[in-house]
Amino acid sequence: MSEFVERGVECDMSIDLRSFHNSRFRVAELSDLRFVYDQARRYVMARPWERLAGASLYLDLKVGSWLEVCAQHLTNGQNNVVFVFPGHRNMLDFQRAGLSEPPAGTIFIELIDDQSVTPADAGISDYGWPTALRPIPAFQTITPYGWSPLERGQLRLLALAFAAITQFDAAADDARNPEIDGQLTIPGEARGRYRARRAPGDKDSNIPLMGIPRNDLYGDTDGSLSFSLVPSAEYSALRSEARLVRPAVHAFDDGADIPLVEISGTANETATIAEKVKAADPLGVAFADTPHGSHAAILVGLKESYVLIDTEDRREGLILWRHHVVSSGGAYAIVVRDGDVESNGGSVHAIFECRLGAD
Repeated sequence: MSEFVERGVECDMSIDLRSFHNSRFRVAELSDLRFVYDQARRYVMARPWERLAGASLYLDLKVGSWLEVCAQHLTNGQNNVVFVFPGHRNMLDFQRAGLSEPPAGTIFIELIDDQSVTPADAGISDYGWPTALRPIPAFQTITPYGWSPLERGQLRLLALAFAAITQFDAAADDARNPEIDGQLTIPGEARGRYRARRAPGDKDSNIPLMGIPRNDLYGDTDGSLSFSLVPSAEYSALRSEARLVRPAVHAFDDGADIPLVEISGTANETATIAEKVKAADPLGVAFADTPHGSHAAILVGLKESYVLIDTEDRREGLILWRHHVVSSGGAYAIVVRDGDVESNGGSVHAIFECRLGAD
């Protein structure tokens, strides 16, 4: 069995906002940053997430050519996030397809309501953000190999999305206006246009919050985590030992090597971890570059998400493992077991088979 990552895990997903903004947006033009933060300011002052939590809006945005996106507000009562997905599809569509993360090109906005963080701390004072205005938005985009800064074109699209959501929210109580449209002058005197309407049937969708992972999968102990690639025969033997197997919707290919994510600890500890993973109803494992420069692997579930590892020196290994997943047709398995994974010993509590989506 070849292994790419194995280490005890301590989870830290805290955000250094100054580092985030200074490093993430250093390649953007100042005019584009002022433009997106001006629209973000109007959006935050209107607080549309208080009325649109869980709702999906279909947006058509024009910067040059028209693009279709879907904006969705999600909340767990304390944390508020917004996803802007490519195409007219929402989180529920991706979950039904079995994706462990939204597709590449998705923009993720976290609304940070920490009163102790000032705009100067966040590094956004130069963009005209008011001193007392909360929450502060932080942006990232999802790429095939992690989460990265927004490019210039994405910043402009996000500014139009903020404008469209704000205007839609203001008109939402007027049944005569189920759809809104508008335009903005973007930097360089180009004209940006937008349209917004509510996605059909979204009021009937109970969509859990993805993107704000918990840090307590391992409890008070250090769990052991391994990303590996095993031969098909070895995986079959492992599968036969498992007390619980949740098969993938589409069976794994016979004879193909199988990438594994193995979580382990002592017997008592692992039983608790296994219950948490089972209760999370896992979709799979997603990867993200964190604002403080590390790389995180996140167990994404329909009901809960957990940080598996947050590391500064294993990014290449995680990317290599992800490459093996893609090469295997998107098939991989999450294994929860007792004992030392290095010696392949111990009891297998559960196996959850996963596949990357075609998106």
